[in-house]
Amino acid sequence: MENKNENQAAFPFADLESAVSHAPLGTQKGQGLDTPCRIHIHSRRYRLADPDGISAKAAIDGIVLAGVLPDDTAKQVEEITFSQEKISQSEIEETIIELIPLFI
Repeated sequence: MENKNENQAAFPFADLESAVSHAPLGTQKGQGLDTPCRIHIHSRRYRLADPDGISAKAAIDGIVLAGVLPDDTAKQVEEITFSQEKISQSEIEETIIELIPLFI
């Protein structure tokens, strides 16, 4: 393909989209949690967030994608709770995610 504009290079377009699937990555038996659970998200930050400002959607989707949980439906996840604490500048900000199995 000939480039008609001297300011642009003629390069083929890269396919930057990843192959998306709803199948969990960890499909080996025994790798994930096979019982319903509760999830607790604890945020340690320099500044506290608004009560509605802590979101765990992306983290929980990642847990499902990694195969730790088979899915994030109400059948698998009974409850999601949040807490937060303000830390000093000398500490490291972090988010702690706890999966608490429910043995039925």
